[in-house]
Amino acid sequence: MNRLDVYYRALCAYRKETAVRHCESFRRAVAEANTENDELTVSKNICAVDSDWMDAIEAGLVFVEKAIKQERQFIHSNGEVMPIEKIKQVSKESVQHLARHSNLITKQRDDGEMIPDHLYSVEKLNDFAVYENRFLYMLLCYLRDFITIRYEKILDLSTRYDGHLQLKKDFVFQNQKLEYSVELHDERKNDALLRDTNPAKASIDRMDLMLKAVLALLSTPLMEIAGKAPKLKPPITKTNILKMDNSFKGAMALYEYVVSYDRPGYTVEQEQTRLTPFSDALADELSEAGGMLQFLMYEYGLNLNDTLKKRMAEAEQREREEQIIRKERKIAQLKKKLENREITPEEYILELESHIRLLETDNRRIPGMKARIEELGKQNERAQAQILELTDQKKAAEDSIEELKIVHARERASMQADYEDRIYQTITSGENAKNLLREACGKKIRQAEESLNAERAVFEQRLLDMDSIHEKEMQSLKDSVRDGEQACERLTKERDEIAEQKLVCEARIKALRAASGESFGETEFTEREDFNELERELEAFVRFYDERWGIAKKSIRKKLLNYQSLKGKNGKNDSGEG
Repeated sequence: MNRLDVYYRALCAYRKETAVRHCESFRRAVAEANTENDELTVSKNICAVDSDWMDAIEAGLVFVEKAIKQERQFIHSNGEVMPIEKIKQVSKESVQHLARHSNLITKQRDDGEMIPDHLYSVEKLNDFAVYENRFLYMLLCYLRDFITIRYEKILDLSTRYDGHLQLKKDFVFQNQKLEYSVELHDERKNDALLRDTNPAKASIDRMDLMLKAVLALLSTPLMEIAGKAPKLKPPITKTNILKMDNSFKGAMALYEYVVSYDRPGYTVEQEQTRLTPFSDALADELSEAGGMLQFLMYEYGLNLNDTLKKRMAEAEQREREEQIIRKERKIAQLKKKLENREITPEEYILELESHIRLLETDNRRIPGMKARIEELGKQNERAQAQILELTDQKKAAEDSIEELKIVHARERASMQADYEDRIYQTITSGENAKNLLREACGKKIRQAEESLNAERAVFEQRLLDMDSIHEKEMQSLKDSVRDGEQACERLTKERDEIAEQKLVCEARIKALRAASGESFGETEFTEREDFNELERELEAFVRFYDERWGIAKKSIRKKLLNYQSLKGKNGKNDSGEG
């Protein structure tokens, strides 16, 4: 129950109590006095919201949501030459970089293997703060501000109430002259009643849903990442994604619509109600307020609160007694009618039970009040007895205190002399005990120092032994780590060779398929991953071709040299024989 309902219920109860002749006469006199000065003015706003911009935003948010779900990203490859001790993983790029920069290989092991001091490390990072995602974040921020400004303004205007009441009364009623003026200005914002009965409530709820949808999209993980990136500023560059992708194309259209929208998006009409002169019902109820103000001034001015409270209690008691008498008379009448068989026994019993309940209500209060009075009397008697008893105890205590003071003075003098003797003896014995304790402590300290020196020597020897064992274990561990690194390098090299051979084989297979006249589909090897795989196979085959061609050139050169050598020998033999 809100305050409005409480006040209305209190007013109805108040009007029931003042529905008597002299109160009605007073209210009539107040209502008829100076009616030309009575005025009540109420103003409220009627808002009409345009639906075109809400339709456009609702349609555009569908494209924005689809664009966010794409989660567009860019992969960054950050490479850096680092000491080999800091390299956590060796990649294909590391091996290729080392093959191009042999100057990084500066060490050679005993077994002939070359070890580089530095390696190229590549770190691949996913970057979601691409231009398109940052555009979506800027668009959502625009939408949030665009909707919030209109939502708050429309809500404020449509739920604002402004009321002004003016009264000025000057009249004489019976033996009193009453003069008062009232000017009440009531201004309310976000009124609950106007919010529920607002004609634009459907549009306001629609804007609220749109604003919540925008805030939900802004709170997605992708938009939170884009929000931390540098903010975009108009004009917006229309990238290929913003031009060609349907989702981003729809988001771009929504951005252009919001940026170019230059109207408020709503219209406001002020509705004013002016009441003058007042209706009979309004004038009568406002007169109640004047009568109550007069009563409060009179009550507190003459300090009549206690007197009126007592009179109200007496009046309630008289009304209760009169009610009991009326009940008794009615019961007597019903009894006679029952004897004459004019009513049924049930009617008589019901009235009798009602009277009994009324009497029980009064009787229940009497025993409690009597018991309370008896209890207070007993408490008073007990308090009097306790006062007398405490008085006697106080006198006896004062006599005892005087006797104790005399005895205390004697005992104090005796205890002081005895205490001084004991202090002297204690000081003497304390000095002797202190000297003995000093000698014993000095002896224990010397023994402890000797024992501590012996333990220190043993502990230092153990430390030396443990250092020697630790050095041996560390050397063994280093050897194991070095062997593991060598094995890892061999395995890595073998893995790269196998991968290289696999790519060469796959390239040869595709070449053989093409040479044999096999036709490939139009869409085959057009996907990004398939085309990248094809490029890697081509690179591997080219390296294989260069390597084989180098070996073949050496073999051809060797065969030519051997052939020329044999030809030279044959030529000489032929000439000698001739």
